Amino acid sequence: MSKRLKVLLSAYACEPNKGSEPEVGWQWAMQMAKYHDLTVLTRTNNRVGIEKALEPLRGKQPLPRFVYHEANGILLRVKNRFNTIRLYYIFWQLSARKIIAQLNRETPFDLLHHVTFAGFRYRAAIWNHGVPTVWGPVGGIHSIPWRLLPWKYPSALILELFRHFNNFVQSSPFHFLPKRAQMTTVTLASTAEMEETFHRLGLEATLMPTIGLNPKDIFVSERTPKGPLKILFVGSVITLKGIDLAIQAFAQAGTAATFTIIGGNGFTNVMKRLARRLGVESKVEFRGRLPLQETLASYAGYDLFLFPSLHDTGGYAVIEAMASGLPVVCLDCGGPRLAVKEGTGIKVPLGSRKEVVNKLAEAIRFYDQNREILLQHGRAARQVVLRKYDWENKGREMEAVYQKAVAQGMEAPARKNVWVESKSFLDRVASAKGLVFVGIVLFMIGTAGFLSVEKLKHNAQAIVEDTMPGLSDAGAANSSLAQSLNQTLLMLTAATPEERTAYRKELDAYSEQTSESLDHYQQTQFTGPEQGIFRQLVEKRRKYREVRNQVLNLIDQQKQAQARKLCNEAMLSAYLEYKTAAEKLLQFDIQQGKSRGQSILGICLITECVVAGIGIILFIAGFLIGIFK
Repeated sequence: MSKRLKVLLSAYACEPNKGSEPEVGWQWAMQMAKYHDLTVLTRTNNRVGIEKALEPLRGKQPLPRFVYHEANGILLRVKNRFNTIRLYYIFWQLSARKIIAQLNRETPFDLLHHVTFAGFRYRAAIWNHGVPTVWGPVGGIHSIPWRLLPWKYPSALILELFRHFNNFVQSSPFHFLPKRAQMTTVTLASTAEMEETFHRLGLEATLMPTIGLNPKDIFVSERTPKGPLKILFVGSVITLKGIDLAIQAFAQAGTAATFTIIGGNGFTNVMKRLARRLGVESKVEFRGRLPLQETLASYAGYDLFLFPSLHDTGGYAVIEAMASGLPVVCLDCGGPRLAVKEGTGIKVPLGSRKEVVNKLAEAIRFYDQNREILLQHGRAARQVVLRKYDWENKGREMEAVYQKAVAQGMEAPARKNVWVESKSFLDRVASAKGLVFVGIVLFMIGTAGFLSVEKLKHNAQAIVEDTMPGLSDAGAANSSLAQSLNQTLLMLTAATPEERTAYRKELDAYSEQTSESLDHYQQTQFTGPEQGIFRQLVEKRRKYREVRNQVLNLIDQQKQAQARKLCNEAMLSAYLEYKTAAEKLLQFDIQQGKSRGQSILGICLITECVVAGIGIILFIAGFLIGIFK
């Protein structure tokens, strides 16, 4: 048996029963504590969930020691207020480095291991402590191919374009990825694309999916798939999950199948409209987000899992479905590419949108027409998860990695990268002519940007000063008016004066929130149509509140029967008119924001084409005049 090492595990995300990255951090911690004296550095925010899960395990198995840490309090408040998770994570890693140094002085560690976040883009707190390190499994290098980018959805498109640029810069031979890998004793890649990138840069990396399961916790039923094929998707309803591809392929397949989507996001309504436009609205069910255990139990009721995610490093839903005995139809990329082996599903090659949709539709038809193969592939899929994704098996694999890292750390210094060991950047990369040419091209790019910036500024200012505040206030008003109605109805059914008093206080608070939202809305920039809609909303609210006050007065006089009668005959209909007016205002702001966003997108696309054209010229001319030696 190998010697128990003193190991520190850096896991920013680490919490049981939350899925995704928190589950990854928690499971690696629990597995590696079986083999070594493990200290886990994680966020204070995770403490309640961790301590609750640890309590029933005490005395039954080796447990890690948890050290909880948060970065600067101001940064934490900014993160909570504006959801700046990635920015906070960067500062958390910087501050965590000091904690690790202190812990290492108190009790020297044999090994430091960074687990979460599993993305390769950020610095890790484990480096440069004079201790062997394991980085990963890390992923995130795969970007959506240009032909599959969400061109119709501006906000998603901008994020994906930024991801393309970030991946290109980070993984260039002169930038961060090679340097980070050189500081690491053993690097683990969670996807084939990530492994290929490391190898392309002349760096060693071991392929190991970052996710896993406890398959025995997932119920598997004996399936006899007769009747319409029941297809399932589980995941966030966002563009990178390829949900639009899934719906288009489902419609094109032309089978009697049904398609259920478990998961939610702001993209859900867009996808409902897509299903309606394609004529499959009656066969596509959007169930929204479900609790984890309910989601896991749901797999047993379906025959096939459809998951055309465009860049998923892990793909928890895929291995959950496979463990439940479902074959998987996915794209040949990312985490699903590794999980779905031959005979366990169908992997569709990346290509144009039309090609991908055609292949996905063919896969649906294949399984619809070959039910016995469907069952065979489902049984084989579960066996793959049992062999490759069982957390206990993965723990044994990681233990071997730990021993390798400690041995390498004692035998050899950090690897060097020939790309970094150059004389000087200018001497290696550029010539005088090349620098002059680059200067001219950069001037042209700057000019193109300057010509479009004023128009962008105008539209962006309108969104910031009008559309966004309007959407926020209109949404808040919608939410609080619904809560006000709920409190009024609760007062009608309250059994005691104390309950009615409590409900009345909450009702008054929600009414005040609505008033504040509408007052603030009125201060934004009004257009002609918007003024009319807003005035109509105010008038409907006034009429509703008059009737509601009559109901409240009757309740105060303990005339419950009369109050309920007035509520049914007048208040509810007044509320519906009021709510319709509020929704009309909200829809106006949504449409206005969409119009302005599309205008910005149009300008961006024109600018992008100009800059791309200049870039192509630069690329070709660079070779001709010697920009690269």
